[in-house]
Amino acid sequence: MVYVFFNNASGKGLLPIKEGTTKETFYFITSVSTERRLAEDAFNRAYEMVFRTNSGQLLLDEHIQAWESEVWQNGMIGFEDPATSDRALDIAQNIYVSMYNLYSAVPLALSDSDWQRRFFGVSPGGLSFGGPYRIRPLRDGSMLPRPKLGGRQDEGYGGHLMYDQELWLLPALTAFQPNMGKMLLSARVRIAEKARDNAKANSDTGARFPWEAALDGSEVSPATTFAQGALSVSADVAFGYRFYLQLTHDVSIIQASDERGRGQEIAFDVARFWQNKAKKTSTGRNQYDISGVTVGTEEASQQVTNDGYTNFAAKLALELPEYMLKILSTNPKAGTYNEETRRFREVSDYLKRPEDTSRLYHPEYDGYTSGGSIKNSRTVFLGFPLGMDMDWRYRKNDLELYGPLLGDKGPYITHFAAQAIGWCELNDERKCEDYLTKIEGHINGPFKVFSEDPFDTNYFPGYGAYVQAVLYGFSGIRPQEFELELYRPNLLPYSQRWNITGFTYRGNKINFIFTATEIALKIDRQLNPAEPLELRFHNKTEVQLKVGQQITFPRDPWTPAQSDINIPRLLARLYATKDEWRLNNAPSVAPQLHIVVVAALVLSRLYAFL
Repeated sequence: MVYVFFNNASGKGLLPIKEGTTKETFYFITSVSTERRLAEDAFNRAYEMVFRTNSGQLLLDEHIQAWESEVWQNGMIGFEDPATSDRALDIAQNIYVSMYNLYSAVPLALSDSDWQRRFFGVSPGGLSFGGPYRIRPLRDGSMLPRPKLGGRQDEGYGGHLMYDQELWLLPALTAFQPNMGKMLLSARVRIAEKARDNAKANSDTGARFPWEAALDGSEVSPATTFAQGALSVSADVAFGYRFYLQLTHDVSIIQASDERGRGQEIAFDVARFWQNKAKKTSTGRNQYDISGVTVGTEEASQQVTNDGYTNFAAKLALELPEYMLKILSTNPKAGTYNEETRRFREVSDYLKRPEDTSRLYHPEYDGYTSGGSIKNSRTVFLGFPLGMDMDWRYRKNDLELYGPLLGDKGPYITHFAAQAIGWCELNDERKCEDYLTKIEGHINGPFKVFSEDPFDTNYFPGYGAYVQAVLYGFSGIRPQEFELELYRPNLLPYSQRWNITGFTYRGNKINFIFTATEIALKIDRQLNPAEPLELRFHNKTEVQLKVGQQITFPRDPWTPAQSDINIPRLLARLYATKDEWRLNNAPSVAPQLHIVVVAALVLSRLYAFL
């Protein structure tokens, strides 16, 4: 049940504007909540603030203050001075608009009592457009065209929950507001039982999350082929848990006594689903295949075997229960397996990963022939967000093969983000900027509304894609199971200095400054709980980080002969001190690094201006 309180500004449903009037102000107030008392109290308070003074200034001032103290101070991306060029200002505004829309879509969850409320997740189209589209004539008598939204004529995904939440919203939100990431996961907890019923109804085991989930978790995809064969969403849910844990190591989602602790239960059920779906090959080889997977779009789909994206996402899902047990383990000699996770690991280790060893790239699926339209392929997502560890030549070839097949204006805004991140990783700043510009082709003015198809309706994965292109592309930040990898960063277009403030890792709020020559890193403050961190530049070079201490190191420590543009350059690893024993066998990173430690230097707060 949703309660909505609102006022009628005119009292008659129309705005009474007298002839000759040049300016008149009307105040519309709306309050929405799943609890009647909260909705009514908020409306009454706002109504009193506005009409007591016949001005909205008090309410506006409180709104601005709440956003500043509860949201923006917890994290932001920005230029040091975007006013230096129109292009820099435009990018800064795009970042702010994206983060504003993402933050507006998810409750803050500032207290434990907030978790008791039911959160339903974020649909790709949000709540702003979910019903029948009514065509109205324009003044000249012509008609607005009917929008095609997600392959449908009449609705913007109808408020249904899809995989985009975990892939394109959660990583962007968790980096600055971990509680918002947890809120997104709670939407899956709420429908987990329905996912188990869905698995049973399809003769599967474990939990099978629907391609499009209704309010009660039922499958409501209008395309039967996707309802039956779009299996990857269950792995995408597991990916959401993995990414959240990589940044937070929040054990409450694994072992809390209330529903927040059902993450381990969901992880095991999803792994059981994939263990059942993966079948040992009939050729006698030690290999597992997954068949009957729907790929493509609703208008042009097909069933394939060993879809590259689905298989690798399933591999990560099979390994998630083991990862959760590792997090709970503090003894390097203690076992982190049980008999079931051993079986999961066997399937994971031998699950086929399609690759062409002669052309050094990843085909979409078994039997794929390159060169045609990719029809919404997610193969390029292997590098990011899934984070497949691959030879840089495969990474480059995947980007070069699949990028041109996207075109410039198709519904591929998240694919453009994945391309931008990939080219940033390979240090090609021109291509990185080119794909950021392609994302911007989906922004509609004057309020910078992101759309899936250009000139469509609101599209929340687009906001997340833009933020992630900057946050995990240009910055070079890569979350791993027990560390945060820092690759060579790229400068944002038309900038010589940009920053990330409030990036949250293991309870630490970290500020980064990126310039043409160096990177500065500082723990600005710590949440409760927070874990002590160390920075490792080389196996023999480590720095313990302290709150308020700035660490500065070169952005590009290699000689020109070493700096091949196509090779990812790992600068450093950031990790919790208690996990040092896990990294002892990690490979060395960038040699010849020089560290400048500026002790007890307190930076002024970094602002990004619109």
